[in-house]
Amino acid sequence: MSRQKLWFKKRTTRGGRREVKGKTKITPKNAVREIYKNQRVYSHFFLKFTLFFVLGLVWIRLGVRLGPVEVLPIGLAIGLIIACFEKFRIGRGIEFIILIAAATLSYFTPVGLVL
Repeated sequence: MSRQKLWFKKRTTRGGRREVKGKTKITPKNAVREIYKNQRVYSHFFLKFTLFFVLGLVWIRLGVRLGPVEVLPIGLAIGLIIACFEKFRIGRGIEFIILIAAATLSYFTPVGLVL
């Protein structure tokens, strides 16, 4: 046997043919399926990050002034708890940044919800 045949025999499975792993052939049906799958994933991330931004804007105003504190960032606290116990941990750092940016923005500017 030549070297090429020995090399080919070593890397095959028992009784099966050698399969080349790679991307599947792109057909119009597969292309449409991939587009819908990507749109679904991106829309979920966009919705989740928008909800975290709105949650970061929520503050609760106390009836009495306790030292320098008159309002508490309750949305920031709830958002951090939700981000810590979330099942999918892909965008956790981005979620923290969005929450903190929204809370900072609503603290210095009159934007957000005060309960």
